[in-house]
Amino acid sequence: MDCCNEKIDKKLLCYCFNISEHAYFEALKQNKAHILKEFVVFQTKHNYCHCKNLNPSKQCCLKDFKALEKAKRPIQHKIKR
Repeated sequence: MDCCNEKIDKKLLCYCFNISEHAYFEALKQNKAHILKEFVVFQTKHNYCHCKNLNPSKQCCLKDFKALEKAKRPIQHKIKR
C-alpha cells in the first residue's frame, strides 16, 4: 500500500474530530475544504465539540482553519501593465 509508505505530517487542526492540517490542505487543493469546515461549524453550533478538553490551546479550532487557508493560499503576483 503506497499510502502507508509515505510519511505525512499529522499535526491536528481539529482535535475534536481528528482533522489534520494535511487533510485540510489537501481538501483546499481539491476545492473541497468547505465540506470539512462546514462539518466542524455544524458540530460546534450543536455543542458536539470538546475543545476545552481535547485541544491543547483549550480554544475552538475554527480560527485555525481560517489561518491555514490564508497561509496555504498561493501567492498571486499583480501584473503591471
